[in-house]
Amino acid sequence: MINLPDATEERLQRFAALVRGSEHNLVSRRAREELEDRHVPECVALAGMLPQGAQRVLDIGSGGGFPGMVLAIVRPELDVHLLDSTAKKTTFLAEAAADLGVDVTVHTGRAEDLQHGDLAGTFNVVTARAVAPLDRLVAWAIPFLRRGGVFYAVKGERWAQELEAARSAITRAGASVVATPEDVPSGSTSDGDHQPRVVMLNRVS
Repeated sequence: MINLPDATEERLQRFAALVRGSEHNLVSRRAREELEDRHVPECVALAGMLPQGAQRVLDIGSGGGFPGMVLAIVRPELDVHLLDSTAKKTTFLAEAAADLGVDVTVHTGRAEDLQHGDLAGTFNVVTARAVAPLDRLVAWAIPFLRRGGVFYAVKGERWAQELEAARSAITRAGASVVATPEDVPSGSTSDGDHQPRVVMLNRVS
């Protein structure tokens, strides 16, 4: 578990308030009710899983900023990039970052399109949370990674089925499985139930 400075805790609270108060449909109604109790703590726990020296991080399908904005708040030494295809969401993210004094780079577009541009092969870490099934995510995420970079896919209870269905996609993408939620079971750390279920894939070619 990360011991957060008071200023970081305050910034996380302000960010949750911005998400809840936005006129845009950034997250579901249930998610708005669970921001402080579930979504923020889970993303904080993910921030603690990222290695020191991770450098450039891309969050695909950032939506309301989970986990990307939280990663940037908790780990300010990271060069965090937020990617979403919906302009109203990326506008919110850019405005929230400016309001909170958080240094991020925001990209509007589809991962399938941007993976062929200047961002391809430039990130040490790629993250995605509640975006799409793993077989599709692999094809979107791996091309953004440098060789040896790691994709952190935050999944739900059906992660094992998704992983099995994505085996061929993982091979085609030139990636391999580094770790699964079985290696860091939910509740096995001091973060308790906030420990995310993460499938970690390494780009090997």
